[in-house]
Amino acid sequence: MAKNIGKHPPVLVTITWAVALVAIGHVLAEDLSIPDTTRALVAIVAFSYVTWQVRYAQNRIAISDLQITLGISIYIGGMLAFAPLLRGLDQGREWVLLTALATFTTDTLALYVGHTLGRTPLALSISPGKTWEGAIAGLIGAVIVCMVITPILGLPLGFLQQVFLGLLLGVVGQIGDLLESRIKRATDVKDSGTLIPGHGGVLDRLDSIVPNLVLVYYFAIGVVI
Repeated sequence: MAKNIGKHPPVLVTITWAVALVAIGHVLAEDLSIPDTTRALVAIVAFSYVTWQVRYAQNRIAISDLQITLGISIYIGGMLAFAPLLRGLDQGREWVLLTALATFTTDTLALYVGHTLGRTPLALSISPGKTWEGAIAGLIGAVIVCMVITPILGLPLGFLQQVFLGLLLGVVGQIGDLLESRIKRATDVKDSGTLIPGHGGVLDRLDSIVPNLVLVYYFAIGVVI
């Protein structure tokens, strides 16, 4: 996507930094001693720095490419780091499952209702195919999933908390989708990649769930715990 607008962020550095952020999430989620945690974090940061130095020694990197590298690393790796953090909480597996089910339900209903019943554009300049009817259907779907699945998973949420979390998941997930659509429009591409035939790149499938991982993590530790 960056190359499509004449930018050339170093791919190896970008991937390394994004993976490093996820690795940091895993380290912080583990119940390690302070010395072990410190050693692990230092090793991750040192490896990321060495990768940057090797790449920089080969060829100077433009400031704009460095900015894109940082942005991609934080956007993808930074938010994905909350997956192991969320998994590391009490009932972490249940929280992750709830996040995935609510997000995928939102995406599915928003797409289906938007294509079949949608008449009012949601954000015409960003994504012409998205409609208010689809967005509302997605919100309702997220709330229903939270109300139905939360008791089954045994998560400690009252009725109002279930509804509130469902609304948040529906809103934030669709904002994540719109953000990725905005990036694609800015870089003049239809899909973020071609890895998944008929669906585009991995980011096209995960653009909603990655911000919801952040949301549910802070909801769990701020509202529930």
